[in-house]
Formats: sequence, structure tokens, C-alpha cells
Amino acid sequence: MRQRLGAACWMLTVVYFLVQPVVAAAWDPAYSYADNTISDLGNAICTTSDESWRPGVVLCSPRHVLMNVTFMLVGLCTTVGALTTRGWWPRHRLVGSGLALIAVSGVGAVLVGLAPGDVNMPLHLVGAGLQFPAALSPLLLGLATPRERRRERVFSLTMGVVGIVGCVLFASGLHLGLGVGGTERLGFDPLTVWTVVLGAVIWRAGSVRR
Repeated sequence: MRQRLGAACWMLTVVYFLVQPVVAAAWDPAYSYADNTISDLGNAICTTSDESWRPGVVLCSPRHVLMNVTFMLVGLCTTVGALTTRGWWPRHRLVGSGLALIAVSGVGAVLVGLAPGDVNMPLHLVGAGLQFPAALSPLLLGLATPRERRRERVFSLTMGVVGIVGCVLFASGLHLGLGVGGTERLGFDPLTVWTVVLGAVIWRAGSVRR
């Protein structure tokens, strides 16, 4: 029962991808997935950016409440999933570290939702910063996954590598034509893709065993 709760929570993190287009659609001027950051969707105040890398850009997210609630919901589900799916994984020293990083990233997502960047930037940056170490989690758990679960293992390793590369590029300012938003998503989104898929895998395995 505990494991199925975790699987359900991880599957529910798919709302992160479903809500973004709804929030972005309300922007005027239009939101850009390449040039705007993920956090811009949660900005609580319509304003003109004074940031050095995009001076004069209008930032206005009329549906910011929906996005921030989604950040918090996804964060909560991510953490609960990490704390309740331990039984799915083998006894391996990498498992504890991987799940702990995922749980902490969920706490970070809650902070991001509670503290939009234009309201409380220091706390927002703490929450966002907690996402970086978690990019390593799918890789750690992939290495710990039994070789008999080959597809799961390969998927986890792939998501881990993509997330790590994306985070390095984003942190270093090397966007490779993807834009700041595209590079940020390359770093942060693989973990959520991973939780959605692994949630479905764990749920399905529990259904089969019943």
C-alpha cells in the first residue's frame, strides 16, 4: 500500500507539464519556452525586467497562482514518492542517496511555489538550487537497478545523464541555441519525466502482483 501511494504521487507529478501551457497561454506578450525561465510562470507581479541579461523585457503571468500551486503540489508529491517507494529498490548504498536527493528537490519545489522570484528572491533561489543535485538521482538509482530490469535501468541512466548535462550547461550559461529556458528545462525536467514514468512502472508492478 505504501509503495502504491508513492507510485501514485510520482505519476501525479505529470501536472507540472500539463499546467505550464495553460499558464503560458495567458501571457501578453507571449511566453517563450526558450527565452523565459520556468520561474517566470510563477511571477506574482506584472513588471518590466531590470535583469542585466534581459533588460526591458515585460514579465506578466496572470495565472501565476495556478503555477505556484502546481509547483507546491509537484514538490509534495515528489518528496512523498521518494519516501514511500524505498521497497521498490534493492539494498544498495546508492539508493538512499538518490532518494534523499529527490526528496530534497521536492522540498525545493515547494519553496519555489511559496516564494515567487519577484516576491522573495533569496528563498526562491534556495528552492531552485535544491533542484541541481537531484539531477544526479536517476543516474544513481539507475546504477542500483538490477540488470534484469534492463529497460528501467537504461531509462534511469539516460535521464540522469541528460539532467546532469543540462544542469551543467544552464549553470555555466552555455545555452547551445536552446535559450535560457530551454537549457533550464534540459537540466530540471528529466527528473520529473523520470518520476512520472517510474511511478507508472511501480504502480503497474503492484497491480500485476495483486
